[in-house]
Amino acid sequence: MKWELSMFKKKWVYLSLLALVLVAITAFSAHAIGYNKASVLLKDKKVVAGEIDGEIKEWKKELESIEENVEAMEEEESSKQAELDGLQIRFDEVTEMVGQKEAIQKEVDELGTQVNAKKDELKKLSGEIANKQNELDTLNKGILIKKKEPRTLVAGVFIVGKDIAPGRYKVEPVNGFGNYFVNGGSKVNIILGRGDDLFLPEYVFELDEGDEIEATLSVKYTLVE
Repeated sequence: MKWELSMFKKKWVYLSLLALVLVAITAFSAHAIGYNKASVLLKDKKVVAGEIDGEIKEWKKELESIEENVEAMEEEESSKQAELDGLQIRFDEVTEMVGQKEAIQKEVDELGTQVNAKKDELKKLSGEIANKQNELDTLNKGILIKKKEPRTLVAGVFIVGKDIAPGRYKVEPVNGFGNYFVNGGSKVNIILGRGDDLFLPEYVFELDEGDEIEATLSVKYTLVE
């Protein structure tokens, strides 16, 4: 902007000087013509008119020089304007890139916030899993397996004291899953199985003389204390 103002001022000075030269040329030309017409009556003024003609020629040369300078300045101005336009285009491109960078940084920040939230959830879940594992370890420590081979009964109905001895047992599914009832479900009513939260992989309880077992899958019985 400062460069444009400077160029404008220079052009104004040259144009003003050009106008003054034109006025001076016109004035002196008229003055010279007047002297030439009067030279018949005033012969001693011929020398003055000749000098004016010489000055006019010098001013014309100066005027041509000024015109050349003005043309050169106009060409330089056009070149500078083209350069300025190129810089403006580059500036606009950089400004757009900065805007894109800010948008990407915002997305990265949002993803970082989400990742931190997921880490907090994972940490919480890990704590809950550890607590459940501690509970399971405590329960397992309270169960001592008796030194006796486990017993397996296929799916069916069995009577305690006849098909299996009374005692405290840990029951586990041999494979698959199915219903397991004791005394019609009034004493035990569970689904044994693995691989799903709906199923129980094992269950510990007391079988008493005369209890009726009903199972839809093969079950392993392990005596425990």
